[in-house]
Amino acid sequence: MLRLLRCYLHHESYFLFCCKLIGIFYFLGVYGGLLHAQTPVLIKDINTQPDPSSPSNTLSSDPRFLVSHKGSVYFLAKQNDNTLGLWKSNGKATGTLKIKDLPGTAHGLTSIGNFLYFTADDLNTGHEIWVSDGTSNGTFLLKDIASGFVGSMPESYTDVNGTLYFVATDDTHGSELWKSNGTAAGTVMVKDILSGSTGSNPQSLFNFNGTLYFVANDGTNGYELWKSDGTAGGTVMVKDIQTGSESSLPQYFININGTLYFKANNGTNGYELWKSDGTAGGTVMVKDIASGAAHSMPQFLTNVNGTLYFAANDGQTGLELWKSNGTANGTVLVADIQSGAKGSEPRYLKAIGSTVYFSATNGITGQELWKSDGTSSGTIMVKNIRPGDESSSSLPLLLSEIKGALYFTATDGTTNHEWWRSGGTENLTTPLPEIRMGNASSAIGNVVSIADTLYFTADNGIQGTELWKLAACLPLNMIASDTTLCSPGAISLPGFVSNYNSFNNHVWRQGSWDGPIISNPSSVTLTSSKTDFFLVAQLGSTCASSARITIRTIAYPDYVGSVVVMLEGAYRRGFGVMSNQLNQQGLLPGQTPISPFGQPTPAKQPYSGSPWFYNGNESIGSYGTNVTDWVLVSLRTNRDDPKTTVFRAAATIETNGSVSNIKGCPSKLENFTNYYVAVEHRNHVGIVSATPTLFINNHFFYDFTITQSYIPAGIPGIGQKYLDNRYMMYVGDIQKNQVGDVNAGDIVLWQQQNGQFSRYSTADMNLDGAVNALDNIMWLTNNGLFTGVKF
Repeated sequence: MLRLLRCYLHHESYFLFCCKLIGIFYFLGVYGGLLHAQTPVLIKDINTQPDPSSPSNTLSSDPRFLVSHKGSVYFLAKQNDNTLGLWKSNGKATGTLKIKDLPGTAHGLTSIGNFLYFTADDLNTGHEIWVSDGTSNGTFLLKDIASGFVGSMPESYTDVNGTLYFVATDDTHGSELWKSNGTAAGTVMVKDILSGSTGSNPQSLFNFNGTLYFVANDGTNGYELWKSDGTAGGTVMVKDIQTGSESSLPQYFININGTLYFKANNGTNGYELWKSDGTAGGTVMVKDIASGAAHSMPQFLTNVNGTLYFAANDGQTGLELWKSNGTANGTVLVADIQSGAKGSEPRYLKAIGSTVYFSATNGITGQELWKSDGTSSGTIMVKNIRPGDESSSSLPLLLSEIKGALYFTATDGTTNHEWWRSGGTENLTTPLPEIRMGNASSAIGNVVSIADTLYFTADNGIQGTELWKLAACLPLNMIASDTTLCSPGAISLPGFVSNYNSFNNHVWRQGSWDGPIISNPSSVTLTSSKTDFFLVAQLGSTCASSARITIRTIAYPDYVGSVVVMLEGAYRRGFGVMSNQLNQQGLLPGQTPISPFGQPTPAKQPYSGSPWFYNGNESIGSYGTNVTDWVLVSLRTNRDDPKTTVFRAAATIETNGSVSNIKGCPSKLENFTNYYVAVEHRNHVGIVSATPTLFINNHFFYDFTITQSYIPAGIPGIGQKYLDNRYMMYVGDIQKNQVGDVNAGDIVLWQQQNGQFSRYSTADMNLDGAVNALDNIMWLTNNGLFTGVKF
C-alpha cells in the first residue's frame, strides 16, 4: 500500500512531500515506530535584506538579550542594517512581531512584574533607562538621569520584590545605586555611598531573601559586601571582610536554603568560600580550602537539591568538584577526577534533580560531559563526545534543561558547537540536527527557557544570526550542498550529514536520484573533480528526508600565504623584535618543558577551544629557535563580518613578526580576488586589515606592522598600538568576546591564574611563561580599550 511520506523541515508551516521515495521504503520494508527527537527550528528570518557578499543569503537581525516575559520571549533585533528594535515572539513566525524601533543601541533587557526595562541610546539623552509594557506607545524613555548625550549608563538591572534596582551615574554623583517603581518620579538614587564624582561603583547586584545585596566601595573599606532595603538609612555595609582600604571583592552570589554563599578574600586566607546571614557576625568563611594565603578560587557555585556544589583548588588536587552544607567539616572534595595538581577544571555546573552535570577533563579525554551524584564513585564521564587525547575536547557549553533532560552545545571534531541532548547515559547522549552544516560555527547563544522550550540565537550560514527554538522535527542536515575538498582520497559520506544516526535505512546513490546504489558509503573513493551524491533516509514509518551533495576536489598547496604582525606582550622595546621565552622554556604546544615543574602543552595548535573552535590539526615536532608563539590567521570577504570568513589556519609567529608558512586548504578562495586578513592571538586584541589583499597565484601577503589595522567609523575603538615606529597588537584581551576588548573580565582570569609558572597560560600576557604582576601591569595599561571589529 502506498503511503504519503511527509518530512517536517526547519519552518513549522512547510512540509516536504516525498512521493518518489515511497517505492524505495516499501521495498525496504521499513515501518518502525516514529522516532521522537528535537530539532532546532528557525522561527523567523527577521532581516531579509540580501547579504552583499552572498546575494543568495540574507543579513543577520542579530537578536540579543532574550528574556522571558509573560510567557513570550522578548528581545532586541535589527530588521534592517541600521535600526534596532524591541521584538517579541510566541515561538511562531506569525507571532514574532516588532514592538517598536529604538533610536540607537540598546542592551540589558530585563523583566520585572508587568514591565520590561532596558538601556537605550539616542542622540539627545545618551544611554538612559527605558521601560516597556509590551506595546509601541508603552515603550519610552523612563527618565533622563544624566543630562547630555553621554547618559547615565544604567546597568545591572535587578528585581527585588517587584522593585527595580540598578547602577547609574547622574550629573553630580558617580556610579551609585538606584531604584525604580516604573515611573520617572519613582526612579531615584538610593544612596550616595561615596560622595563626589567617583562613585561607589556597585557591582554584583543580587536578590537575597527579598533584600538587595551587592558589592561597593565607600572609599574607605574597598569593595565589600553591602545590602539595601531601598532606603538610604537601610543601605549599609554588611561586613568589612578584608579590613582596611583593601577589597575582599565578593563574587558569585547564590542563595541556598536562606544562606548567601559567595567567594571573597579576607587578606589572610586568599579567595575562599564564604557565607552570610546578612549580619556582620554571621558573615564568615566556610572553610580555608587552600590553607594559608593561597586561593582556592571557588567558582561555578550551584544549588543541587539544597547542597552547594562548586569548583575549587585546595592546592594539592588542582581545580576539582567540591560540595558544601555550609560547615567546614561538610565542605569536601567530591572527586579527584584528574589526579595530581593539575585538576579536572569543572565548568558550567547545571543541576537536574539531585544530579549535577558539568564539563571536565580527566587528563586523557579533554573537556567532556560529566555528571555527579555527590559521591566519588558516582562522579563519571557521561560520554567522550570527541575521542582523542587531552587536546580533543568537545567543550560542553550552555547546559540547559527541558523536562528533566540535559541540552548543551558541543563539538565532536567534525561539526562545530551544535546542540546535543543527554538522558544521563552514554547511549542517551546524542547530537541534535546540525544548524550550520560542516565545521563552521552556528554561534548558538542567548539561551532562555520558556515553558519547556529553549529559545536561542544561531546562524545557519544562510539567514545569518536569527531567533531559533527547539521543537519536534528532524530534517537531514548536510554540511553543504556543494563542498570542495583538497584531494582527500577515500571519504565517508555519512560524515557529511550531522544527524545521520538519527535516521534509519539510509540509501545513497551516485550521479542522480535513480543512479547506482553505493554499497559502502563510509569509504568512497573520488575518481573525478566533481561528483554528485544523493541520500534518502527514513524517520519512523511516516516521514522521510532526502538531500543532495556535490563534492569537488582540488590540489593541496604547500602554503597559502604569509603576514607580518607584532605582539605587544612579547615585544622587546628598543630591540625591534619579540621574545621567545616560551620557546626557550619548552612551553609551546608539543614541546617538553625544561623545568621539572613545567606543564607540557598538548601538541596541537592552541585555537581548538573557545571562542575560536578552530579544528585544524597543525602541529610542530621541532620548533626553530626564533618562534615566539602561535596565531590564528583568517580571510574574510567583509571586514566587519566574521561570518564571511572563507579561510582559517593556525601558524607560528617568529620573533621578527613573520608568519611565513600559513598552510591550509584554500577550497573557498578564488584567485584574483580581494580578501581582508584577520589575525587573532590568545591574549591580544584581534585585528583585521584596513584594506584587502589580493589572493593571486594561490597566495596572499599582508604586513600589519607598517599600516594601522581597521577601525570602524563612528566609535572610539582602537586598532593597533604604535610603538618604535611600527604597529603591534594590543595585549590584555584574555576573556575573548565577539568584539575584542580589555576589561575587568580579563583581570578576573588573570587573578585565577596568578602565580602560575612554567605554563602556556592565556593570562601570561608578556609570554614569559609565568603569570604575575608584570602581566597585571600590561592589563592596567590597556584596560578599557576595545575594538569594534567582530571575531
